[in-house]
Amino acid sequence: MKYFLFLTIFFITFFQENNRPEIADQLIKRYEIKNGFEASVKISVDVPGITAPEKIVEISAQNGKQPKIKGEGIILMPKKGFIREFSDILSYPVHWILIDRTEDFEIYKLVSLDPKSDWITADIKVNLAEPRIDEINITTRDAGLFDIAHFYDTGRYPIRTVISFTTERFSLPLKFMGKSELKEMKDSTGVVQGKILLDFLKFDIY
Repeated sequence: MKYFLFLTIFFITFFQENNRPEIADQLIKRYEIKNGFEASVKISVDVPGITAPEKIVEISAQNGKQPKIKGEGIILMPKKGFIREFSDILSYPVHWILIDRTEDFEIYKLVSLDPKSDWITADIKVNLAEPRIDEINITTRDAGLFDIAHFYDTGRYPIRTVISFTTERFSLPLKFMGKSELKEMKDSTGVVQGKILLDFLKFDIY
């Protein structure tokens, strides 16, 4: 039994390493955060039933610790699509499947092999000129679907991220949203569709 288990682990590991394309290593290197980061982010929320002004927040994060977030009033932070989304998705044990290729882009479907991950699949659109990730479409286990578009300037990380989501579960602090407002957020099919825009005014990696 132990011998069979050893062979299973060996072949899974071997398959994963040989399945991962060369471009994956380039993406991992591009988005690596060795210690942490500090960022100033303007957040705009477009969700039915919610009136929230644009807000600028300061974020300080160290690897292995909860990030520190400063800003006035109630802050709505997206569950997906923030800076660590790159390293989180690329660091999980996954199966890479090339589903489309053009002269400028490759699209891969990443299938999570970790039963503890909060996502099942992620389709990533890779710009081959950099290379970099321009779009991520994530199917999560419990939080719905997320379509994430990244826009770049000259740096390694995006200067703007647009997160569109579809979910049946959308929770906010009770002091911010009542039950009647939750009903207003859902469409005729009973789901919540919304969009969150992140503009990075400052982003420093250390």
